[in-house]
Amino acid sequence: MKSVRLVEFGSSLEWEEKQDPEPKDYEVLLEVISCGVCHSDLHLRDGYYKIGGEEKLFVKDRGVKLPLTPGHEVVGKVLKVGSKVHSVSVGETKLVYPWIGCETCEECESGNPQLCSAPRSLGIYQDGGYSDRILVPNEKWLLDIYDLSPEYACSYACAGLTAYGALKKAIPLKKTDSLVIIGAGGLGMFASQLVPLLTEAKVIFLDLDESRLEKLKELGFYTVSSSHPDVTSEVKKISGPLGVSAVIDFVNNSVTSSLGFSLLRKNGTLIGVGLFGGELKIPTPILSLRSLTVQGSYTGSPGELKELLRLVSEKKIRPVPVQIRNLKDADSALNDLSSGKIIGRVVLSGK
Repeated sequence: MKSVRLVEFGSSLEWEEKQDPEPKDYEVLLEVISCGVCHSDLHLRDGYYKIGGEEKLFVKDRGVKLPLTPGHEVVGKVLKVGSKVHSVSVGETKLVYPWIGCETCEECESGNPQLCSAPRSLGIYQDGGYSDRILVPNEKWLLDIYDLSPEYACSYACAGLTAYGALKKAIPLKKTDSLVIIGAGGLGMFASQLVPLLTEAKVIFLDLDESRLEKLKELGFYTVSSSHPDVTSEVKKISGPLGVSAVIDFVNNSVTSSLGFSLLRKNGTLIGVGLFGGELKIPTPILSLRSLTVQGSYTGSPGELKELLRLVSEKKIRPVPVQIRNLKDADSALNDLSSGKIIGRVVLSGK
């Protein structure tokens, strides 16, 4: 079993080889075919999130323990199964739902393990997919990928699911409404795939990167450069002077969240998704007088991931651009992601 491990926060990942684990009871051992590289893996490697000013939220204070194998967007082939496994067979290719909870709290029992207060997520609290093997605690976390290629399917476990979960919170929207999406990176690209299937509202993308905006223009979306000296006016030329009905902020730093809040019309909703760090200062009378909603969105449920995979397969959605890199290049892939050099997704493969 070959893995790339985080041994010390703030340091490069390290290569490790050890004996394959033996699955017991409901456990399933997969050979990792593809594992997506996610922006949250950067925060894990750094060891903290920025939460405004000089303040930081350290991941160790959230229960993350080292050494750890990162990686939570995993598609693999079943190699071995425990004695109580009945729903999957050796040789099948499956997507792993990574947002595992305690399985006994109210959120877990209601089908929302991603909101568990004692999470056991793969690649964060348990070893994940920056490896050629992954041990999944229960067969119920394995999903069909239908006719999707593993290198595309893997990123639906986080990036795709996160975009889908946020979009579902923004709808329903009328044809006359406007939706602003801030950030045209990996999450934004997944949102661009899905949003035409969910609403007829006007969709306006904001980003600093002109090359990303050009791709979205080609797909028929409205775009506004975040570097424009008067972003608000440019957006309102498209949405109308009253503002927009909903904003999804895939960046979610101090600047973007403040901008998103300022764009809302009465009864509008700001949905914060990204973990780039910062703080949002809200004038409380405005919140009440305009009946505004500020809401967070964190990945999605197993049920939503099943919906998403079925939707993507049935609608034959154009895949997000993917770069495939060797598992040994995981650290450099994170560096490129940090510096904004990635369009679409990076996927690791052990082969």
